[in-house]
Amino acid sequence: MSKITAVVLAAGRGSRMKSDTPKQFLDVNGKPLLAYSLETFEKSEIDQIVLVTAEESIGLCSDIIKEYTISKCTDVTAGGSERAISVYNGIKKATGDYVLIHDGARPLISEKIIASIIKALKSHPAVVPVIPVKDTIRQVGPDGTLSDAFDRSTLFGMQTPQAFEREKFTEGYEKLIADGVDFSKITDDVMIMEKAFGIHAFPVDGEEMNKKITTPEDLAWLKSLV
Repeated sequence: MSKITAVVLAAGRGSRMKSDTPKQFLDVNGKPLLAYSLETFEKSEIDQIVLVTAEESIGLCSDIIKEYTISKCTDVTAGGSERAISVYNGIKKATGDYVLIHDGARPLISEKIIASIIKALKSHPAVVPVIPVKDTIRQVGPDGTLSDAFDRSTLFGMQTPQAFEREKFTEGYEKLIADGVDFSKITDDVMIMEKAFGIHAFPVDGEEMNKKITTPEDLAWLKSLV
């Protein structure tokens, strides 16, 4: 039977939150924000959790794991200078046949999304949850004028967890490292598979609640819900 690892990223600084405390550790109604997603993965069909954080936050993350009884978390490891490097550090600790890469700043991930992703992984090497774009999207040209509107029906916002066959995903990283790719340009995990192999992810339905907490307004929204 296939094993599945969740790599949860908690290494960000969260400058847009305007707080000295990294957003993943902010108190949300008596619980650190990071603990919400960890508890969901703990209850899900995930077999292993790997937590990636800043070097100086390893002790704090270890305390959170103990306090909230995250028994599936086998490793807390240090991240890198770029998000993509933090992911790579995490998957090197993964033992599952498949890996789900999740932003720790998305606390309201549901077991339903996790189950949908795992089901889709049985027939696709890369899977990502998406939600339809509601607003009209336009580009602003060099002269400051707006371009024609994109067809909104074809546009979707990317969420996490983004999921992959672990060996293929690792191979993609190794190929890009050998090619000298600038990982600061890798803004989401599916780009690894796209750049390395031309493999595009299969979309599954995301959820509006699976929102990334980035600003003080996002934090207020979260507190109002939990």
